Amino acid sequence: MNKYSILLLLSLLFYSCNSNQSKNEIPVAKVDDKILYLNNIQEIIQDGINKEDSILIAENYIHQWIKKQLIISKAELNLSDEDKDVSRMVEDYRSSLIIHKYQQQLINQKIDTLISQFEIEKYYKDYSANFILNRNIVKALYIKVPKPVPNLKRIQKLYKSEKEADWEELEDYCFQNATKFDNFSDRWIYAQELLNKLPGKTTNEEHFLRKTKNYETSDSTHHYFVVIQEFELKDNLAPLPFVRDDIKKILINKRKIQFIKNLEENIYKDAEAKNKFKIY
Repeated sequence: MNKYSILLLLSLLFYSCNSNQSKNEIPVAKVDDKILYLNNIQEIIQDGINKEDSILIAENYIHQWIKKQLIISKAELNLSDEDKDVSRMVEDYRSSLIIHKYQQQLINQKIDTLISQFEIEKYYKDYSANFILNRNIVKALYIKVPKPVPNLKRIQKLYKSEKEADWEELEDYCFQNATKFDNFSDRWIYAQELLNKLPGKTTNEEHFLRKTKNYETSDSTHHYFVVIQEFELKDNLAPLPFVRDDIKKILINKRKIQFIKNLEENIYKDAEAKNKFKIY
């Protein structure tokens, strides 16, 4: 245990024996005229942490504090007075932070986050060039069954069927036997996400999608069944459902930007009307 651990333990012991003394009066480390007090360390140690971990956390904090103070001291010696004057930067940051917090508070209170289907469709139509696919996407069914596959001929028939009764039987079969049963029939996913679930490597993804409806393959431990129900190729316009959430985020963000612009303009006009500022 190094000297900082010893100092910390002695400080903790001293504090417990002198409960009437303020924690602010118990120094732990010092660099020049800067002092680190025990209460600064206690603030970073969460309840429930054991003694050993607390000591490690405290040691690390002390070392980092000392390094920081030494670097600040070195910078103070070597920077010009102009370079050391950061008051303007601090004030700019403070102002930006206060403005941001105020804007966010008003946005949370007043912005309507409900986006209509009409708005989504209009934006999709007006800015369709922004929604060109950069990867192939699919709607598909994926089943992974351990070998030996129970009643193989039956599942080979069921997973290709479009009958509701066969689908219910397939679900029941997969519940009992499949390692994985992913139904992507009602949502688009990237084709690569599906192909990554299959053994081997598909060298021509587009060819695979164009030529494949029902697909089976296997490795040493599992048999795989895939149904490609729909696909869209890269460089084509993305289906609206695939980009709907992105469009909603864009429209909400546009509302926020317009709200902030209007807020600033209204505050300015109100202050102007009340002679709250003067331009010389």
